[in-house]
Amino acid sequence: MKVKQVFNNNVLLASQGGQEVVLVGRGIGFKQRPGMPIEREKVSQVFAPTDDKWFTLFHDLIQNIAPDYLELSAGIIKQAEEMLHTKFNDYLLISLTDHLDFAVTRYKQKIQIHNEILWEIKNYYPNEYQAAAAALKMVEQHLKIRLPEDEAGFIAIKFLESSIDHPQSSGTVKITKLIGDIVQIIQYQLQLKLDPDTMSYRRFLVHVRFLAERILQKKINKAGSDDEFLFQHVVKKYPASYECTKKVTVFISKQMQVKLSVNEQIYLTIHIQRILDDLNKKTTQKGL
Repeated sequence: MKVKQVFNNNVLLASQGGQEVVLVGRGIGFKQRPGMPIEREKVSQVFAPTDDKWFTLFHDLIQNIAPDYLELSAGIIKQAEEMLHTKFNDYLLISLTDHLDFAVTRYKQKIQIHNEILWEIKNYYPNEYQAAAAALKMVEQHLKIRLPEDEAGFIAIKFLESSIDHPQSSGTVKITKLIGDIVQIIQYQLQLKLDPDTMSYRRFLVHVRFLAERILQKKINKAGSDDEFLFQHVVKKYPASYECTKKVTVFISKQMQVKLSVNEQIYLTIHIQRILDDLNKKTTQKGL
């Protein structure tokens, strides 16, 4: 590998077999000039996409944004991959660098964009949110700027969308919003605030997350035959929980043009009932 372009002491563009690669490493660009060989022991991160589109976007980006943002983004990506035990696609380097530059510009201009689904992101994707919060700390350390918590939500979404192990694509925001709507309907129907720290709530969220994915993918009615007998049993045994399920079913039908199957209604009702059972246990224990 040989140096093609030096961005700063820690980031450079190299050429390897006719292919461009972006290299990150402490001191890797120090006193380097185009054509010089790369000191491989200094390389800590390699971004080597194979599509031309990535490099077109990259070259456009680097002409308008300080290389320090590129270095910062690479560090955040490395830290997040370690925290989440995952790998991100190479496009995250471009989208995160661009986002950080824009976020800092907005901060300096005192323009704040409110993240409408911050609560949902914190509760439905806690690991990604924690990694994003750690990213904000890194931004503060490097730039001496404390970005608002809303930015952690935006960065968490980027982690979700860019994960190779669990690709979410552009549907992440839609899924998160749908989950939030379902939770709000249930809380309103039951006239209580669900406790995100309970095991029943966490199980409920896992179920609702996959339900939301199936709804958006229009795969909701591809399960096996419905169990009408069990459905009638659940309706009679858990009337309060089923009323929540009915409200959710109507909402999904109107908003998403998707009809929940009988089996889906059974599973959702049972999960809601587990939450109520946990709540009743806590209430009983407090009364003792």
